[in-house]
Parts: sequence; structure tokens; C-alpha cells
Amino acid sequence: MLWKKIINLPECKSIKPSKDFSEFFLLKNLDDTHWLIGQYKAMAEFATTLRSEKILRDFLSAKRIRIGLRATDIPPADIDRQKRYGVTVRGENYSENFTAKRLNLTARPVRELKVMPINRITDNSANVKTFWESQTPQSHHIVEFNNLEALGVSRKNGNDGMDYFQLPAVLLAAEFHQRYVSAILKPTHNWEKTKLTVEMPNVYSSLYLERSKLFEPLWSVSKAIFDHAGIEKPSLINHPKNP
Repeated sequence: MLWKKIINLPECKSIKPSKDFSEFFLLKNLDDTHWLIGQYKAMAEFATTLRSEKILRDFLSAKRIRIGLRATDIPPADIDRQKRYGVTVRGENYSENFTAKRLNLTARPVRELKVMPINRITDNSANVKTFWESQTPQSHHIVEFNNLEALGVSRKNGNDGMDYFQLPAVLLAAEFHQRYVSAILKPTHNWEKTKLTVEMPNVYSSLYLERSKLFEPLWSVSKAIFDHAGIEKPSLINHPKNP
């Protein structure tokens, strides 16, 4: 059973955030922070409730649960959700050059071959910054449902641990989820079954093992999913982690 494999991972620890939610799990990072994972549907409900429940936001802080890689990746509190970017407003750090601060990257950029701007769009435009700060965290399928469905191992309305609502998901900040993780995985949504079978484990090992050391626990979950689905490559069983 898929979830039994995940629960037995050495970096995985069971946790119950409150009486209103079922069991979730902490995945421990090398810096003693954690990712929070659980079934997709339950995680989506938890993410939505974070907006209104301080006790759950305190739970994230107490357990050192990260929802992204930046210090600004935190759940919104006491602010209304901004529906769109809106009118452009020059940011406080509009002209600041952040190049020198990127010498030791926390994670490799999404588009590594493009010349990096001196600052991020959220530094450049205050309206963009407030937009993402106001967005509800999101439940991210650690291995994309679109990929698993195309392979015939996951169903939209099934009740198995490999199906849409039960698949393993991690809690992520909306900007980090959409503008980083999903941006990297989006091209695979158009791949046919043959290409997915060959390339999918490489895509996820590259994302979770080579872009940041803090993603490594998410590779352990991905590998459990691949093992369970019978699509794992033998060469990835002992994939070397970053030194």
C-alpha cells in the first residue's frame, strides 16, 4: 500500500494538527525544518483553513514547517485575497540589484539559460508582491496527477491511495507552487505515455534532488509513488544525493 511505504520512510513522522483534521506527516529536512504532507483533498482543506485559524498557523511555526524556500513564504493572515495583479505600482526595491545575493542559490532558477534580472518581479512591482502575499497556500501533488493519469495508474474519481484526492500532496506557498514547482513540471503535461514512462523518473529526480537539498525528502515520496506504480527506473534506486 502506497501510504504505508511513505509512513515507513525514516524521515517521516505522523502528526495531527488539530481535532478537525486527519493524520498528516512531517518530512524532516537537513536544516531541521519540515515539509507537511498528506492526502491531496485533506491538505487542500487544511490550506484553506489556514487563512482563518491562527492555531494552525502557530502549528506550522511550532513544527518548523516550511511552505517554500524564502522567508516570505508564509500563510496570509488578516488580509483579503487580492484577485489579480491590478494596476502596476513601483516596488520598494524597484532599482535594487540583488545579483550578488544570488551567489549561493537556495535553489536553481526555473530557466537557467536566461539572463537573470537584477531583481524579482515581486521586488519590482508592489502590486505583484501584495498579490502573492494574499494568496492561500496550496496542496501540491508531489507527483503530478496529470502524469499518473496519463500512465493509467491514477483516476480522477477513484478511492485508492494512487487516485486524485488520495495522492500524496505537500503544502506550498502559492507563488512558490505556481511560479517555481509547477513551472518546471508543466511541460510534462503534454507528454504521451511512452515518453512519460521513460522520462518521468528523471524529471522528478532532477527537480527534487538537483535543484535544492531541501527538496530531497520529496524525492523519497516520489520514489515510493513510482515504486508502487511500477514505473521506477532501476538506475534511480540509489540516485546519488547532492554532496
